[in-house]
Amino acid sequence: GEEPLTANGFERRRGPEPNRVPPLGLVGSAALFGAGALLLFLTTRVAVPAFASATGAETVVMWFLEGVMVRSRPVIVTAALLLYRERRSGRAGSWGARLWLHPMNGGDWLWALGGLAVVGVLTGGIGSALGALAGKSTLHPSFMAFEPLGPGRYWILAAWLPFFVLNIVGEEFVWRSVVLPRQEVAFGERAWLVNGILWLLFHAAFPWQVLVTLVPITLILPYVVQRRRSAWAGVIIHAGF
Repeated sequence: GEEPLTANGFERRRGPEPNRVPPLGLVGSAALFGAGALLLFLTTRVAVPAFASATGAETVVMWFLEGVMVRSRPVIVTAALLLYRERRSGRAGSWGARLWLHPMNGGDWLWALGGLAVVGVLTGGIGSALGALAGKSTLHPSFMAFEPLGPGRYWILAAWLPFFVLNIVGEEFVWRSVVLPRQEVAFGERAWLVNGILWLLFHAAFPWQVLVTLVPITLILPYVVQRRRSAWAGVIIHAGF
């Protein structure tokens, strides 16, 4: 059966215990997200253009490759090191509980799919408004631009698949499984808001129009994850989006 929610709605599952999960305050959170933002900036503004120019490959393919090599791998390794330090400090507990990787139940699915629907409606509305005002081209970063797929170019889908998995699962592992539980110890039930604002700023290398369209997902996704204490719900919303 479903476990009851308390008044604040964040106690359906047992939350992180302070003696098992160390707090991550504003300075530490800003440092982690700031480092990720810097890597994203270097990837999109330096590595992708340089490698595309040197190889003659499509920019979007270089984005897939460099997104994994320059951005995703260092962030995932950093998160793994944080978990290693937790274990070395004697903080025990199951990985599923620590990383909010419980099997999803009916309530988790309902919140995940509902959250995805709300994100889709709000993002679509914002995108339509911005597209009418400034043109749809402003809603697509230049490094993601590519010609429609056709015969001889479907291999791009194969290049995209590992990037998709690492980008979605990797980000959710780092920002929601590793970071958000520690932020909850520091900020309580408002941890999702801190996580969401910093996640939005993490994308600062994107055009401002894109940032505006990302506001719904960067706030709704961490809220759903914290409320349900289910990182899988975040993966579903992120992947669906």
